[in-house]
This record gives sequence, C-alpha cells and structure tokens, in this order.
Amino acid sequence: MPQRRRMRPEVRRKQILEEAVRLFRSVGYEGASLRDLAVRVGINKATLYHYFESKEEILFTIIDDVGETLYRGLLDVMEKENDPLDVLEAMVRFQIGYVEDHLHESKVLVEEQKALGPDFAERTRVTQAAILSLYEKTLTECMDKGLVRRVHLATAAFSILGHINWLYQWYNPEGALSVRELTLEIMEILRNGLFLRGGEVEECHTCCEEVG
Repeated sequence: MPQRRRMRPEVRRKQILEEAVRLFRSVGYEGASLRDLAVRVGINKATLYHYFESKEEILFTIIDDVGETLYRGLLDVMEKENDPLDVLEAMVRFQIGYVEDHLHESKVLVEEQKALGPDFAERTRVTQAAILSLYEKTLTECMDKGLVRRVHLATAAFSILGHINWLYQWYNPEGALSVRELTLEIMEILRNGLFLRGGEVEECHTCCEEVG
C-alpha cells in the first residue's frame, strides 16, 4: 500500500491556524477544544502539540500574525505618500482592506484577545502600541501642517482604530460601499465630524442608503 505523503510542517502549521480561526469565530475561544480543532485539521490531538504547546499559543499566534501584518503594511503605505493627509487616508484604506479580506481574523483579534494570559497579552500590546504610534505620528504631522484640528492625539488615533476594528461586525464586501468609498466616508467623519455647522448643507458623498 502506498504511503500517504506527509504535509510539510509549515503547510500543516498554516492549516492549523486557518482552521483555528474558523473554529474560534464560530464557537469562541472558550467554547473551542483542541480535540475539535484536530478533527477539523484531520490529525489527532497529540499531533497538534508538535506545532503548538497550547490552545492559548494558537490564539496568540493568530493575533500576533494579524498585528505584524498590519504593522508592516502600514509602514509600507506610509513610505509611498508624501502629504500627511494622503498618508493617513492610505493607512485607513489599507487597514479597511485588510478587514475586508480577513473578516474572521479581525473578529478573533477584537473579541478573543481578552482570553490571553499576561505574558501573551503583553506581547500583543507591544505590537498594538506600535500600530497606534504610526497613526499618532501621521496625525501629528497633519496637525503641524494645519491639515486637521489640534485634538488629543491618543483619542484621535484610538478613534480611527475603533472605526476600523469593528467593521467586521457589519461590513458586507458585496454591499453598497466599496473599500475606497468606505475610506472616504470614514475620512470625512474624522475630518469634519458628524454634526453640521451653521450655513452648511447636508451632502452625502457616496451612496450609503444600504451598507450590507
């Protein structure tokens, strides 16, 4: 009988993480078991320990991979623009695009990272703080050039990330708003706020009667 071809370790590891994302998204981290994950992957539970020491390490790896991808991607788009406001828009567009392409990972990032113990949680905070600092740097440049009002820096940066991080709950990639249109809407809200000032006429820049 011919032997089954063994999967390369890096390929198997990737498969485990992909199935873990789906499992955590559907039943939550606490509701998931390594036995369930092993069944999804098509291996026995003991084999999982060749790749990860614990369920917590799997969760950390998912969250850490998302953070590193976002950080490197944001650095890359920052280098391609000169005007600070263009840089900020490119950063928002990139991160919205990531959420669109990785809705399951985004849900796990936001909703399940609270399950991490102190050591893993601190490591994720380092990456998240680095991402926040990129937005703060760009916002500072926008303020220094008079492109946006001077506001509390951390509040503004967290506001941007808050707009983006929760998109997975309601954004429909097949709905009325494209990534570009959604970026413009968010930038408009961030730039001018929601409330009309005296003499202004209400105007909608994109078709937003239906998002999902």
